[in-house]
Amino acid sequence: MGNKKKSISEYTLPERLVYLRGLRDLSQADLAKKSGLSQSTIAHIENGKKDPSVATLKKIAAALDVHIAVLFATDSVHVFDMQRLRKKYDSVDKLNPTLYTALGKVIAWAKDVGFLK
Repeated sequence: MGNKKKSISEYTLPERLVYLRGLRDLSQADLAKKSGLSQSTIAHIENGKKDPSVATLKKIAAALDVHIAVLFATDSVHVFDMQRLRKKYDSVDKLNPTLYTALGKVIAWAKDVGFLK
């Protein structure tokens, strides 16, 4: 059997939180401190034992430095977290080629459909 890559829609919210926390090199205790939540609350959410409120998710997203929409991206709903990109890249010249091309295509499409002028 081949290793078929999971689509983003197949990842649960707890899996996404664990992944993002790992990317930020944060322990559950670190995330709890940054978000103002308890470590047990973070653990219960990551273990799927607790469904977080929107307010809790906003705190976690802020602590992870992502827009809350990133937590709910699907195969048909893609999210560019422009605030995070702006913090990381203070100039368009610093974007890597893949990101530069992807954002260019999104912006061109947004103009074509009348979303941007």
